Amino acid sequence: MRGAETATTRTGRPAFFAPLLELLAPSRCGVCDAPRADLGGGGVCRACWASLPVLDANAACPRCALPGNGSPCASCRLTPPAVTRTAAFGLYAGGLRTLHHAFKFSGWDLLAAPLGGRLAALALATGITDGAHALVSVPSTGRRNRERGYDPAMLLADETSRHLDTPRRALLSRRRDTPPQSSLSAPGRRANVKGAFVASPRARGRVLVLVDDVVTTGATLFAAADALCAEGAAEVRALVLARTPESA
Repeated sequence: MRGAETATTRTGRPAFFAPLLELLAPSRCGVCDAPRADLGGGGVCRACWASLPVLDANAACPRCALPGNGSPCASCRLTPPAVTRTAAFGLYAGGLRTLHHAFKFSGWDLLAAPLGGRLAALALATGITDGAHALVSVPSTGRRNRERGYDPAMLLADETSRHLDTPRRALLSRRRDTPPQSSLSAPGRRANVKGAFVASPRARGRVLVLVDDVVTTGATLFAAADALCAEGAAEVRALVLARTPESA
């Protein structure tokens, strides 16, 4: 957790006592708050990792990963996005929603490693990175990255890449800071990110896999894909941590 421990622990005790305290009183799980005896896991117990609401890729829209019957959803049939395939690890609900909030908004950057490992396993299971030249993270705004001290999607992409033969490449940037998408309607989200991204000419002719944390309407993901395609990307796919149960 970036910035969580310095000279003292969260309880105010001197940091040099922390190893002894961990032996005598194991830390608590960041999801269920139960004592956590096992090491690693990003501060989350094994039971909570095992109970995450994992999505069945075969029962989701192949373009935006919206839960369904495996066929393209109504929105993607009406307006096919530039993303040809999307795979999502789980539903944005329950423990996964809690983990996402801790990772993105509370400084728990140590969650990037276990979450990235799960994204890599999903990529291998679905074949979504087969033949891809690179992973490309969907960049957050500069202001929000400075506030939290890191770019969540970039950390996810880096950790995912460590388990695959697919490198991460910085082929996408933001033209401007945009207001948070969470407070906007679906049309407002699309307008908010339209033209917000610019891609590198190095995207030309490449098969690329976008990596992001959450997909709701797909507006941000699709705008990023549009920018890559505008620079001549041969194909753009997507690998995301969580998908909301329905488009807002």
